[in-house]
Amino acid sequence: MAIGTWFATEFDEPIPARELPAMFTSGGDPEVLLADQVARGVAIVGRVQGGSGAVVLKVRTDGRPVRVRVDLHIDGASQTAWSRAAAPARGMRELPRLVMVRAQGTDRAAALISRQRGRLRMVEAHAWVEFDLRADEVGEDGLLIIEVVDGTLPPWASTALSPLAAIGVRINQVEIVAIDEAEQRSGATRLAGAAAQLAGLVSVGGLVGARGRGQGHARSRFVVVNAADPTVRCRLRISAATAPPAAMRQPSQKWLRRRQGQTVLKAFRVAQRGAGYALFEASPFTRSPDPDRLVVRGVHLVGGTECRVSATPQTEDILDVVIERTAPGPVLVGLAERDNPAVRRRVAETVCQLVELECHR
Repeated sequence: MAIGTWFATEFDEPIPARELPAMFTSGGDPEVLLADQVARGVAIVGRVQGGSGAVVLKVRTDGRPVRVRVDLHIDGASQTAWSRAAAPARGMRELPRLVMVRAQGTDRAAALISRQRGRLRMVEAHAWVEFDLRADEVGEDGLLIIEVVDGTLPPWASTALSPLAAIGVRINQVEIVAIDEAEQRSGATRLAGAAAQLAGLVSVGGLVGARGRGQGHARSRFVVVNAADPTVRCRLRISAATAPPAAMRQPSQKWLRRRQGQTVLKAFRVAQRGAGYALFEASPFTRSPDPDRLVVRGVHLVGGTECRVSATPQTEDILDVVIERTAPGPVLVGLAERDNPAVRRRVAETVCQLVELECHR
């Protein structure tokens, strides 16, 4: 018996499944059957309201394998929703978020999303994930379950990535297209940094711009590799960036919650960001870290096992990182500087930007 049969009553009218190719851009569409811990949107599918969120879509695959593409987005409202639930301590920084995307109850891909710190405001960030489903993974009822959950962090990255990362994340759109089972890549695939992130093969903080097409500046020292190839080479540009600003905290005083109080708080946050930039530019920590002094680690996000990672410096600021995959699922790669003084950590941090991605089958 199909899963959807258990939820039907004699008062429900059947909703026809959406034909492929299908694009879901609104939570009000009738084919978005269920939203669990997700606030439906009008121009977006919805926004995650808890530690995890799920939407159930109804599509007609006719027994064909499909490719699913999801656009995730972090904006100011995302951070506001996160601060209400997480209640960050005073001085806690706004950290990158690592979220896992599931389909039909199975982990498929991960996304690293981090807002870019501007002089006057925080820039929004998009992250794209893409994965394939076999013909037998979407049943005759046509129900496709997409979940956004917190990623399981290894101990060496738990303090550098945000807790409760899924809260406030926007699901902008979900695209589903049919694929040919015989469609297989052979040989090597080489993509530039922005193209690789847009294709969902890798995530280095997300893309910027109204439609999430530009790479922007480097924002974190982590890379998530979703490409399923046995060997993946990431060419990274290493640099130093200002330390993340303090995470937004919900005011406890009533007058600060009013419009005038919010204006005062906004001006104060802008001044803080400007002061942080001035301190960074005046400090001796603006130079890029030496690639030879970097420690590179990798871990499979699904099983939590260590992954073999090797790093080879190419120039003073270019590092080639080769990931040899031994298990399916996304891999988290993190960079750390040996003997990083506490003063430097308070002013600046090591960040990386993807220059090129090369996959080998």
